[in-house]
Amino acid sequence: MKRLFCILFCTFCASLFLFSQDYKNWVRHAPRLPDAWFLTDSARLVGANVMAHQIDNGAWPKNVNFFRLPDSTVVTPGLNEATVDNGATTTEIRFLMRLFAATGDSLCLESALRGVRYLLSMQYANGGFPQYFPRRDHYHARITFNDDAMISVLRLLLQVSRREAPYTPFPLALSAESAAAVDRGVACILACQYVQDGVRTVWAQQYDEHTLKPAPARAFELAGLASAESAAIVEFLQSVAPDHPEVLPAIDDALAWFRAHRLPDGRWARFYTLEDNRPFFCGRDGIMRFSLEEIEEERQKGYSWYNTRPAKLLRTSVPRP
Repeated sequence: MKRLFCILFCTFCASLFLFSQDYKNWVRHAPRLPDAWFLTDSARLVGANVMAHQIDNGAWPKNVNFFRLPDSTVVTPGLNEATVDNGATTTEIRFLMRLFAATGDSLCLESALRGVRYLLSMQYANGGFPQYFPRRDHYHARITFNDDAMISVLRLLLQVSRREAPYTPFPLALSAESAAAVDRGVACILACQYVQDGVRTVWAQQYDEHTLKPAPARAFELAGLASAESAAIVEFLQSVAPDHPEVLPAIDDALAWFRAHRLPDGRWARFYTLEDNRPFFCGRDGIMRFSLEEIEEERQKGYSWYNTRPAKLLRTSVPRP
């Protein structure tokens, strides 16, 4: 009895914590919730909240903390808010399928199915995925690796295509469609790998959806090679390599680039120039700088200019003969 009380008390405390946090804790903590949590009343409440915010085309808006209960009136977001940025849509699909696995609630399954069909509908013929769909203004329509947008979609579709849990209830036809989408996505990734003087390097954050050339986004996000996003791309390519051996040379070349451009302190800059791999920085004036101190303090502290994400790749990847 005492053990049961402790479990229930811990679950209650965890629910209070989750419900009190901002939107970042949704995408951060929702994937880490234990299976047992999905049997609680809190899980059902959150699930209802998630489904209430689903957009008509099957997507979700970003930057919503679904652990917080909605106001009495929920306003369905508009189509221009449909996105995969900041973990949107993929996080909600994963959550609802875990809730379905725990409860058998068919509404969760139907909502998740609509979400996957949205992902399939937003893919370009060349295999790329935009940040927003159907929104077309400015950088929202660009093929987007920034913040792992396209890679998060492909990871989920890969699981659907392989019929991995919790996606086994999905129709076989949807798994086949997802497999074809993954194939197109892999082809797009290989086409986007940036080539300098005949040598493949890594990837930019965004690409023009028509030309597959690196493209800028916000004023402080100029076109350049992006180390963190490229590490995520390589991780994904490694996961599909058994079925796509054509990705192996691309992986090797990217790993070589990471080895060559690690900074003396063991980190990587967020951006490197397309021409000569120099680390660069940029403020809201849109001017490329080569010293972090040259941009305004707000951008110095309000953006992640360095990372160590490629380090794990280099530790775990064995060079091929």
